[in-house]
Amino acid sequence: MHMLKWFVGALALLALACGEVSETSTPVVRDGEGLLELPLVSTSAGRTYRLVGATFDITGPQNATITDTTAETVLLPLMAGTYTLQMNGDWHVERTDAPGVTVPVTLVSPNPMSFTLTEGETRPVRFLFKVPGDGTVDVGIGVDTGGWISGTIHFDSRPPPPPGSPPDVFADVGGRQIPYVISYESATVTRTLDYGSYLTTIQTSPVTVQFGGATGAAFQQQVVSALQGRTLTFSISSDGSPTTYVSALIVENMERGVRFELMLNTPLASGVDANGYAILRPTDFTGGFAELRAANSGSVNGLMLGGTLAPR
Repeated sequence: MHMLKWFVGALALLALACGEVSETSTPVVRDGEGLLELPLVSTSAGRTYRLVGATFDITGPQNATITDTTAETVLLPLMAGTYTLQMNGDWHVERTDAPGVTVPVTLVSPNPMSFTLTEGETRPVRFLFKVPGDGTVDVGIGVDTGGWISGTIHFDSRPPPPPGSPPDVFADVGGRQIPYVISYESATVTRTLDYGSYLTTIQTSPVTVQFGGATGAAFQQQVVSALQGRTLTFSISSDGSPTTYVSALIVENMERGVRFELMLNTPLASGVDANGYAILRPTDFTGGFAELRAANSGSVNGLMLGGTLAPR
């Protein structure tokens, strides 16, 4: 079966608001600061990509406007704290061996995106892109590259915590609409026929989990960081008709008591191949339910306000 194959281009893109910084600069990190490490290029499947024409706004304990993306890597000292990063401008992506030729990409990271920087920390921040290319996947067991689920969740409101209880890590997301993405670079795909149901199971490589907006330091440090590098297993089933159904998508870190679960409440119109199995391609969905759990803070539920599932 010939299908579209997606490669992750993970690009972290910033520059200083006041003056230019070359890639060889060694900035001085003062007390109370951390260092943002910002590579401007990314290599995937043997090809190197660069983001061109973007500008960025950083908002937090320090504010900065980023306009210079000519270096391959920029190191930016910032006061410790929680920041939001907004990508603006007429940006596009090019391959470094074909400058001036735009590569079609999909930005899957939330924009703006949140990150937290602690004192003395060197912290990379990346916007994730998917880059299309040709590939082949066989029915049975195969390895495919690149996939994601993204959208927006409207989380339920949070009551104030009782006096003397631990801080609520979900306080900054309660009652708000928060964009998210779960992205992975590769997956093992298994197709089986089980009592008339055509089942496609996806076992991902380590995932990257990102949330947009100002979600707070406690949420970033205790929830988001715990989910990085975990894996995700889910399945897509069909009875042979074009309609497919997706199991729950769960990323969890039981050692740290964190769990992120997404449940689509409507079937996907992804279609099936000649053998009856779901076609793995980006497909929009209209809604569903979400739950986040964290030790000492219980859980927070939310409604998924639509999004895209791209199982690869």
